[in-house]
Amino acid sequence: MTCDYGTPSLVWKDWKEEKTSPQSDHQSSPQSQKDDIFVTLERWTASQGADTMPDMDINVVDLELMMHWCNSAHEVLARNEATAWIWRQLVPQEAFSHRFLLWGILSVSALHLSCFKAEQHQSIYLKKAAFHQSRALALFRETLESVGSQNGKAVFAFSSLVAVYAFGSLYNQETSDPIQDIYQILVLIRGTNQIVARVRQNLLESDFAPLLQLDEYSNEIPADMRAALSRLHALNNSLQEGPESHKAYRDAIDDLEEMFVLFYGGATSMTPSGKWAIRLSPLYLEYLQERRAFSLVVLAHYCVLLHCLRQHWCIAPWATRVSKAIWNVLDIRGRESIQWAMDRIFE
Repeated sequence: MTCDYGTPSLVWKDWKEEKTSPQSDHQSSPQSQKDDIFVTLERWTASQGADTMPDMDINVVDLELMMHWCNSAHEVLARNEATAWIWRQLVPQEAFSHRFLLWGILSVSALHLSCFKAEQHQSIYLKKAAFHQSRALALFRETLESVGSQNGKAVFAFSSLVAVYAFGSLYNQETSDPIQDIYQILVLIRGTNQIVARVRQNLLESDFAPLLQLDEYSNEIPADMRAALSRLHALNNSLQEGPESHKAYRDAIDDLEEMFVLFYGGATSMTPSGKWAIRLSPLYLEYLQERRAFSLVVLAHYCVLLHCLRQHWCIAPWATRVSKAIWNVLDIRGRESIQWAMDRIFE
């Protein structure tokens, strides 16, 4: 089950004509220090009323949320029927032994279910999502002090849920700085992957192994997409910012092309969006936090990948939000470099 988000509220060609020059008031400065990877989530959940949930009917609502998870919400993480079965059956079973995973499931389920509720009832489920996520994060932090075979599956599953929550928790909110938000999500995904790496071998020897055994995909991407990526490489070659910078950008572009190959080869799950984040170099992320122009140009092309994956409720709004924000901060030359991406997203 997916939400129907319709078409972008602004037709790209009409919107583009209104934006004739960069807007300095959209150029907010990046954070001066790097947050703990979960601090941003805690800030978001607090803003959504995580501390104001009443205790009444809590069990009834939670039963509804678990049923919704098993019926449909789990599908956002499934690549095929084998992995769908694990998320639908084995992950909830694991959650009964690990409270942070249980709360993580209920949180994502509430977030998803809010998409289908009438406007006057959405806030109840959004607050429920924030309430469970806040509790889950607090307990998860304690768990990270002793990660091992006894909790490895729960740690992996919750880390995946965190990525879904991060993308999905801002669906109903118009944020003031989409570039900073997507940056935080990329950092969060990379951070959770480092946690998962600690239990990877145990998972490969468990019934969760199919979740890590990615299928091989091979397919041709559209000619215009291949040409756009070639132009990115040419731009990178012209920058002459030094070998380290050149490699950081080159790898980000090469990995983005691989993600498009995955998508056009049949990988329509969320996997490509997260896999690109995992592979990003710390140097590219540093440039992105500094808002270097070419890092934003590459990010705009990543937005095309998000646009391809917009059938997933948690990803749906991000391509248009982030690409518009990038357009607003780039100069004329930078805008010319992302013209293809904007046309693709707003076609």
